[in-house]
Parts: sequence; structure tokens; C-alpha cells
Amino acid sequence: MTRPCRAVLGAFLLAVLAALPVHQARAEQGVRVDLELLLALDVSHSVTVEEHAAQINGLAAAFRHERLISAIRNLPTGRAAVAVMFWAGPENQVIAVPWTLIDGTESANGFADRVAAETEPPWDGLSFTAIGTALLRGADEIDSNGYDGPRRIIDLSGDDPSNQGVKAAEARDLVVLRGIVINGLPILQDRKEHEDRAELVRYFETDVAGGVGAFVLPTLGFRDFPRAMLAKLITEVSGRTPPVSAGHMLASAERDSTERDGAERDRPGGEQAADNRAADNQARGEP
Repeated sequence: MTRPCRAVLGAFLLAVLAALPVHQARAEQGVRVDLELLLALDVSHSVTVEEHAAQINGLAAAFRHERLISAIRNLPTGRAAVAVMFWAGPENQVIAVPWTLIDGTESANGFADRVAAETEPPWDGLSFTAIGTALLRGADEIDSNGYDGPRRIIDLSGDDPSNQGVKAAEARDLVVLRGIVINGLPILQDRKEHEDRAELVRYFETDVAGGVGAFVLPTLGFRDFPRAMLAKLITEVSGRTPPVSAGHMLASAERDSTERDGAERDRPGGEQAADNRAADNQARGEP
């Protein structure tokens, strides 16, 4: 082969490699798992220190829960890679808990312990909410995490629409093109009227969530965050999609919250039973 031909062939091969999706290019290098999951938690100014602690404690409790651990064990390889990212303004994203391979009770509890240690927000008084920028950073973290799985998900929770940085819908579309699904968990703590709550839920459905099987699971507040997060994680790990809309789940949660909090939790042992039952129902999209 002549030198010009070799040069042309080399240039062609480089162009082909450059055109490959990042996920495909790293497939031979990453540790094989069934799921790569980035949990992106809102730590902007609208989230108080107490509310941040409720998020952290709820997330830690979920990874100690036997039903979630069992769901991970039941995956084809029984392994998932998980990390936690805090986000706020356009320049404020940080990996709070690094990528961890979870394959059973010991690794899940170790991850939960690291999550539980992050009760202090990394920034103070940041009023900006940059969902789009957080999604792009999350996608970069997934692409460079050293793992390779058939399902890649960003699980983003927040209590307000984006007000800074890249538009959420534009970022969502770019992230989905990279083969990453985005699920949303809108926290409705500061929204007391149904229409106000429904507005944020719709925003998460239209501008944040995206990809095959994407869904939005709302929670009425940080008090209900542990239950909602457990239901959402079990749904994500198992690969299911709630059969009803987030709006339906919101209406069901509003209708039943008082009765559930009163009747169920006043009975001895009722709190754990209520959490388990509510997690099952939310994962199925039922009241």
C-alpha cells in the first residue's frame, strides 16, 4: 500500500472512531454492570439544611432496605454502579459519593453509610437552579465512570424549575442522544395548592424526563421523600415503568396522604408497613 493510501485509510479510521458513541467506544474498557445510576440531588438555596438532611437520610435508608438490595441481586449480573451528585447553580455540581459497585447487602450498606455522612450541603445560600447544566455534567460523569451497562440513568430530584444555565429541555435532548435515560422526582414541599404542584410535575414531565421508559414520580414533601425515593429506586432497578402518569400519582398522593399518615402510622409497627405498601403502590402508579 502506498504512503498516500495509508494516510487516507488512517484518516478514515480516525473519523470512524470519532463518530462512535462514547458508550460504544468504552464498552471494552468498563466493568460490566446491569445499571449505571447517577442520583442528582438539588442542594440550592430553596432546600434548607433540614430538608437536605431529610433527602440524605431518605436516600441512605433506601440503600439499606432489603427490597432494593433484593432488586439489585435479581439483575442478570446482580450488579449496579451508583453515585450521588449534588447540584445547584451553573457552576455548582460535585460528586458527593463516588461511583460504587453494589452487588449485595455489604456493598449497599457501605454506600448508604457514605451517603449518610453527607448531611451538610456543600454550598451556602446559592439561589440558582441549573437543571440543564446538572444533566450535562451528570452525563459526563456516567460516560467517564469506568463501568459499562446496558442501562444508564440520571435520577434528578428538585423542588423548582431551572432558572439559570442551559435550558433543561435542550440539555435533556442532548443527554438522551447519548443513550442516557432521565427520570425525575419533583419535591412539592413549598407548593400547597394542587395546581401549583401540578405545574412543577408537568415541567418535570415536559422539560426534564426523557429517554425510553423515562418517568416522573412526585413526592409531596421531604417528609415523604424516603418513601418516594425507595419506590423510585426499586422501579428504576427493576426496569419497570409506572403504568400511570405523574399527574395521576400526584392526585392519589394528595387524596390519601392524610388517611395514610393518620390511620397507618398510629398503629404499632404501622410505619414500616405503610412505607413498604406505599413504595409498592407508587412503583405501580397506584394509591
